[in-house]
Amino acid sequence: MRLNRRKVILENKFVIEGRTVIKLELREYKLSDIDNDEACSIMIYLKTDLEDIELDYLGKPTLDRDKFEESFNFLCNHSGLSSALNRLFIELDSRIR
Repeated sequence: MRLNRRKVILENKFVIEGRTVIKLELREYKLSDIDNDEACSIMIYLKTDLEDIELDYLGKPTLDRDKFEESFNFLCNHSGLSSALNRLFIELDSRIR
């Protein structure tokens, strides 16, 4: 997997659910080094003051080159951001147990 592109969603520190969020990014990884293979995985990355986590945003690879921009726009312009943060926090909490 090779990082193909990334976009910062949030980079201003703020506190939510007792965690200080430092950065939230959407990342696209190319799954193969073969130029013809366009399969990508879209991941969401969260960095807090104590930990960081990266999860598969779509849940499966995609061949759609527009899916990265669509996902970014959804996260920034709709209620997708709160859902994504909740999902990331649940995953972080499950690591502690």
